[in-house]
Amino acid sequence: MKKQYLPTYKGCMLCGQKTVNPHALGLRFRITAEGVETPFTAEPVHQGYANITHGGMITAVLDETIGWAVAVVRKRYFVTGELTVRFVKYLPVGKSVLVRGRALEHRSRYSTAEGEIVDEQGVVYATAQGKFILMPDAQARSVDAYLSYQADDLHILDETATTSQDQRL
Repeated sequence: MKKQYLPTYKGCMLCGQKTVNPHALGLRFRITAEGVETPFTAEPVHQGYANITHGGMITAVLDETIGWAVAVVRKRYFVTGELTVRFVKYLPVGKSVLVRGRALEHRSRYSTAEGEIVDEQGVVYATAQGKFILMPDAQARSVDAYLSYQADDLHILDETATTSQDQRL
């Protein structure tokens, strides 16, 4: 599968640019055959206890990842309605991990998704399940207008966009 990415918002704390938001992580979300993923390495500013990544940072990264997984499948934007995170093992600051998300179930007004944070040995640090509420079309167009697209980015609202996810529904 060709690597395809998702758009970013320059001011976002997760996918933003440090030149616009000095606290941005600069994450880049990639579409996979299973859903969406991004590499993540917590920095010292993301710690709660000494050398342990703060649970709020873990929650934010999981929320964004599984939310994008739903958007890719539905070709619509969503807001988080519910999010449950299970912290399996503390994540050391500086540990490189992969955050993965996949869409599960779709209803007319919402979708559900799940995800996890794992290292290259398959150790799971956290899991999440969420319910994502469909964003009204006018609001979605407004959001899409301020996103930054690169040449290899999926245009979520483009009705002609297809991924392997579409073929599995």
